[in-house]
Amino acid sequence: MKMTKWLVMLCGVMSVGIADAQAQMIQWQDRGYLSVNFGIQPQSREFTEISAPDIHDEAAAITVPHHIGSGAFPDFGVGYRLWENLGVYVGYSYFGKSESPTLSAQIPHPLIGGQPRSATASAGELSHSESAFHTQLLWMIPLSEEIEVAVLVGPTFYNIKQEFVDTVSVQEGAPPYSTVSISGVSQIEQSDNAVAFTAGLDGTYRLTPKFGIGAFFRYSGASADMPLTGGGTVTVEAGGIQIGGGLRYRF
Repeated sequence: MKMTKWLVMLCGVMSVGIADAQAQMIQWQDRGYLSVNFGIQPQSREFTEISAPDIHDEAAAITVPHHIGSGAFPDFGVGYRLWENLGVYVGYSYFGKSESPTLSAQIPHPLIGGQPRSATASAGELSHSESAFHTQLLWMIPLSEEIEVAVLVGPTFYNIKQEFVDTVSVQEGAPPYSTVSISGVSQIEQSDNAVAFTAGLDGTYRLTPKFGIGAFFRYSGASADMPLTGGGTVTVEAGGIQIGGGLRYRF
C-alpha cells in the first residue's frame, strides 16, 4: 500500500513537471551526464534466522535475531539522451552493514530425548551486502537554464549477500548433563539475485555549463529467500527508500 501510494504521488509529480516543461518549451540539450553520489538508506531491516541442526541425534533449535541498520553507500551513474527529453540511465550502488547478534539455542540432552537445555552465545560478526545495478528510462525536465529534474523508472538488479550461523559446537556440563554451553560458532555466507522495480527523481543545479551539484530520491525494494544450514529458508530484504546527493557532469 505504501509503495502504491508513493508511485501515484511520483506519477503526479512527473505529469506536472512534464506539462510545465512542455509549456515552457525547454528541451534537454546535453548528450548526457555523469553522477557521483553519497547516498543514505534510512530504514533498518529485521528478520529471524531459525534452524534445526542435528545434535545428539535429535533436532536442536537455533534462533538468531538479525538487525540490519541504516547506513550510507556510494552511488555512480550515467544518463544518456536518446530522443528529445527521453533517455536511459545506468547506475551502480553498494550498501553493506555488519552486526553481532546473540543467538539462543535449545540443545537436546545427550542421554534423554525430549529434554532440551537452553544456552546463549554471540553469533560473531555477520555481514550483509547489497550490490545494485540500476537500468532505467529517464525523462529530463529542464526547469530553467540552471535547474533540471530527471524522472527515472525501470528495473534494478540486486545481488544480496548475507552471513548466517552455520554450525555450533557445544560443551556439556557435569553429569547428569543438566547444563550445556556453546563453545564455538561458525558462519556461512549465502547469496542470491533479485529484481526490483525502481522509481525516483534526480535533480541538478548547474554551477557552470558542465559541472553542477545534484540530489536524488528513489524507492527500490527487493527480497530473496535464502537457505539455512539446519533446514528451512529466511527472507532477506534489500534496498528501500534511498536519498543522497553529489556531483554532476554534463557532456
